[in-house]
Amino acid sequence: MEKVYSEGMESGELKKAKETALSMAEEGMDVKKIARLVKVSEDDIQKWIDENMCVAK
Repeated sequence: MEKVYSEGMESGELKKAKETALSMAEEGMDVKKIARLVKVSEDDIQKWIDENMCVAK
């Protein structure tokens, strides 16, 4: 049960990081800076931005 809870918390934290990163990107912030601030890899940040751009079109 603890494992399920931990995985849920990690998932929620990652979702929040993604929302924050996308907001920062919309404001024109550099991917490298976003990655450093939300503590997620630059590759993941770029993937989220690319996915978001595809959905927005």
